[in-house]
Amino acid sequence: MDALMNALMAIGLLVILVLIIYLIDRVSTIEKETRQVLSSIQQQKPAQAVSLPFLGMSSKKLWDAMTGRPDSDMDPLAIFDLQGPYQVVLSKHVEALYREGFKDGQRGMSGEPKNARQITTSAGTVESWIPPAQANAIYQCGVQAAQTPEANWGPLRVALDEAGSYLYAKAQLDISSPLSEWLMPSASGLKADATDTV
Repeated sequence: MDALMNALMAIGLLVILVLIIYLIDRVSTIEKETRQVLSSIQQQKPAQAVSLPFLGMSSKKLWDAMTGRPDSDMDPLAIFDLQGPYQVVLSKHVEALYREGFKDGQRGMSGEPKNARQITTSAGTVESWIPPAQANAIYQCGVQAAQTPEANWGPLRVALDEAGSYLYAKAQLDISSPLSEWLMPSASGLKADATDTV
């Protein structure tokens, strides 16, 4: 009886060994075919041009192009087409500078703002650059607005609007409303808007 059990176990182990060898070979064949299919798909796929936001320009080079001083090899029509997206970048940059100044003012701090900043848009992330004088003016308006009662914001609004007007005019963009209207709204204006919507 022991011999019969040993023979059955030996046959069972032999069947399992043959099955394992077959499965390893089959998996190896499937893996090889998968690699061939993937490589043929990648070879058939046309090389897609990588689209860089703002024609690959950023920082001061982008500012120069938008203010009428592009590189000689730039297509003027392509630069003209960038005005809409660049207006979004410029608005976000100005808003970020003002809000940074406002937060620093609330903390009782004041510093030198960076005039280059990473801005994220639907087209991608781009480094935006504005002249240091305007960057500092916008930042300082934020600092002073945090430390000044709203009733005394008049001169700050004027300074903010002047800096914004300069930037938008230089970049040949239309400014729909003064910066102070959306960055420094008055509480009475907000209350009036709230009652208009009710």
